[in-house]
Amino acid sequence: MNRRRKKRQQQDPLESVKQRLQSFDWRSKLVSTKQRIEPLWMRLPLLHRRVLMVLVPFVVVLLLLPSGSKDASETVVMPAASRMEIPINTQSLSTREQATAEQGVEPAWQDYTVKQGDTLAAVFRNQGFPMADLNALVKIEGEDQPLSRLRQGQLVRFKRTPEGELDIIQLDSSKGAVIFFRLSDGGFGRSK
Repeated sequence: MNRRRKKRQQQDPLESVKQRLQSFDWRSKLVSTKQRIEPLWMRLPLLHRRVLMVLVPFVVVLLLLPSGSKDASETVVMPAASRMEIPINTQSLSTREQATAEQGVEPAWQDYTVKQGDTLAAVFRNQGFPMADLNALVKIEGEDQPLSRLRQGQLVRFKRTPEGELDIIQLDSSKGAVIFFRLSDGGFGRSK
C-alpha cells in the first residue's frame, strides 16, 4: 500500500513575521513596561526629570546622525601637471640585513652610460654579473621592455651586494626611472 504524504505548504518568511507581529500583544507589554518605569521616574527630582527629557532625545538624535569625521579612505585629488616627490627605499632586503649585521658602509651606486652598439648582455659581461640574473630580469621586464630598448647615452645604475652580486639596477629614460631589485628568494622584482 502506497501512502502519499501531503507536502508541507511553503510559507513566505515575511508573511510569518507579519503574523507574529500582529499576534503580539503590544498594548499589554507597553502598559506593563510603563507600570514598572513610572515609579522609578517619579522618584527622581523634578530637575533631573526635566534634564533627562531634554538629553535623552538629544543623545538618540546624535546616535542616528552620521559622524562628520574624515577617514583615511578619502583621496586627495592633485592636478595632473603637478608632481610630488616620494621617497623610495632602494635598499633591498639582502643589503638591509647585511648592513644591520655589519654596521658598515652601504655599497655605492655605479653609473654606466650606454654607448653606441651596447646591449644589456654586453653591459652585464663588462660589470661581471651572471647571465642568469639577466635572464631573471628579462622574465619580469614588462610590456614597455626597458631592458631590451637601451639607447645611446642612457644612464644605467647598478648597486651591488657586499659579495659583489647585482642587487639593484635602475634604468633612466625620458618616461622616468625603472628599478629592478633582488628579492629575498634570490629572484627579482620591478618597481614600476
